[in-house]
Amino acid sequence: MTLIRPAIQSDERSVYDLITSLMGFPLDREAFHDVFIGNLHSTSVLYCVAESDGTIVGFGSLHIEPQLHHAGLAGEIQELIVHETVRSKGIGAELVSKLEEVAKKRGCVAIEVTTRKKWVDAQRFYERVGFKKTHVNFTKDLITQGIS
Repeated sequence: MTLIRPAIQSDERSVYDLITSLMGFPLDREAFHDVFIGNLHSTSVLYCVAESDGTIVGFGSLHIEPQLHHAGLAGEIQELIVHETVRSKGIGAELVSKLEEVAKKRGCVAIEVTTRKKWVDAQRFYERVGFKKTHVNFTKDLITQGIS
């Protein structure tokens, strides 16, 4: 059984491992720590983990902010990852469902997510859980970290 719960500080190493496996390169540990801890204590960010038999196997983040083009609060899933050994078992959908539930409770009028063009499986996943392709996203790196 998988438990979806709010992340806590001791989850940081597992979340780091999941995020770096998603990105495909290591991130600066100190900078990661600072962002993780800052967001963990933010009222506008929710970090959730999926835990199975005491092991963190998934992570999702929801950032909530007022947006003019929504004329209200909008939630954005900024990270969502399930460990490759347990994918296709519904864990990602459970994480999304939890993040949507929180967004609704906080009064969000919409929830958005962005994924890389080359991550076709992720795009299909988001469509399966009810998201629609409505935007084109542009990114400009200001500091190169090996992102492609």
